[in-house]
Amino acid sequence: MAETELGFMEFPVNQDLPHPGLGGFYFNGVHLGGISSHQGIPFFSRQGEEWILALAGCKPASLPSCPAHAPTQVTGTWDLPSRTVVDTYLSAFTTSAKRYVFPIIDEASFPDVVEKAYNGQSDQADIVCAKACVLAFTCIGVHMDGQLDMQQIEADQCAARACRLMPAVLANPSSESIQVCTMLCMYNIFAGNVAAAATYLSVAYRFASMLGAHLNPTNTGTTPAKHNPYSSQSYLRRVFWHCYMYDKDICLRAGYPSIIDDDQCDLSLPPGYKEIDDFDSFKDGTDLIPGDMRLTIIKSNTIRLLYCAKAFRTSEVDLLKHIRELDAELESWRISIPPEYRPNLVSSYRMQLDSGWNRAKQCHVLVIHFEYYFLLSLIHSASGRCRIPAFGGGDHRANVNSCQHLALQASRSTLANLSVVSQVLNSGDFWYFIQYPMSASLTIFCNILTSPLNSRAGDDLELLQRVPRLIRDMYAPTLGPGDGVRIGLVEQFVEELLRLGRSAAHKAAVGG
Repeated sequence: MAETELGFMEFPVNQDLPHPGLGGFYFNGVHLGGISSHQGIPFFSRQGEEWILALAGCKPASLPSCPAHAPTQVTGTWDLPSRTVVDTYLSAFTTSAKRYVFPIIDEASFPDVVEKAYNGQSDQADIVCAKACVLAFTCIGVHMDGQLDMQQIEADQCAARACRLMPAVLANPSSESIQVCTMLCMYNIFAGNVAAAATYLSVAYRFASMLGAHLNPTNTGTTPAKHNPYSSQSYLRRVFWHCYMYDKDICLRAGYPSIIDDDQCDLSLPPGYKEIDDFDSFKDGTDLIPGDMRLTIIKSNTIRLLYCAKAFRTSEVDLLKHIRELDAELESWRISIPPEYRPNLVSSYRMQLDSGWNRAKQCHVLVIHFEYYFLLSLIHSASGRCRIPAFGGGDHRANVNSCQHLALQASRSTLANLSVVSQVLNSGDFWYFIQYPMSASLTIFCNILTSPLNSRAGDDLELLQRVPRLIRDMYAPTLGPGDGVRIGLVEQFVEELLRLGRSAAHKAAVGG
């Protein structure tokens, strides 16, 4: 095996893959596997196992399967949490920075929704929707803030009770229905149940589009003379952006087709959309959807050009052309970020979060760094679908090699900065963030296998060795027993990558 980084090995390509999927990963045209949308844990295809056996001298060990997500059973006798509990979470939400980041409730009408839920006739459809809305909000509040009141409330119980009311929600498209579905989508994303999140998202977006949220009211002549950032109309537009963000995110993470067609939407950024500098002083009207909406639009372009069914049929020349275009678009975004917050690929770079920044700003800087590294790696990893000829093809080989190097460097940056996560994010963010180290670990693992004698291989093995401990630092013991099983599988998978990487290095060193 050559000692150059990102070496290549010829391998027969199976033309009858059952489902390459948007979440599949490739190397030199070989379909190595994908990432389970159910478990969030990578798996190897038959080809991938054969490829690993040839390079490492052993096959990956089979990990135990993770239990399927079972619906939470409703326990106890309460219908709604006490009004005091809901008021406590509502006060906490409306006085915190989260109201600027997560448009989960229509603040203009939500007090009326609460009143209706507690004082209305329970058999009326709009009352049932109001109750589901209150339950979904309490579910999100408990998940994000923990226990704020003497009454012990469990997020999964609130979600289970809201689910029981879904027939009425689905039959009555309304602002309350949109709020229920958006909040349950968000809860399931952060709980690691991507399939359920995608289902709630599809309903939330369909209801929102029925009310025109996919169009910019500024361009339809319906905006009031004086813009009110917390009017119901403005709320619906913010919900659209929230749905748009989750749609593109789920598509790239789990391989599901996107449900939002950009051509049917007005993607003009919200009025008063602020740059990162505004995180020090929030003002009404500031839209701070998690991450950066410009990055989300680049994600959508990445799906369209690289990770949709049509993109998998494009020629290798066009594929590399699209990668260059998306790389330029992503670099333009990066340069637009102020230098003190700007992600960097230099190997010695480490993210710095100033202790004087408020937590919202720290979270934002953290998220855009990891989103940038993840997206850069994803864009350039698509070059793995290209075949490198055994002889000749110098320019083609150089182009693919350059792409793979950028994907590798972005993955190294992800793992090198992973220790910062536990300093900022809550334990409830664990399943949202686990995708970053999983994807990065796979990219680095592939490079170790193909270039085990490269001078950086030892450093890469050391990076992988630190990942299980960093993962443990990211979650809290308060997570449920089911989460513990899944977290154990994540750690086992990374440890298996480490074992196989060491085996490949040993095999290459002894001339195997």
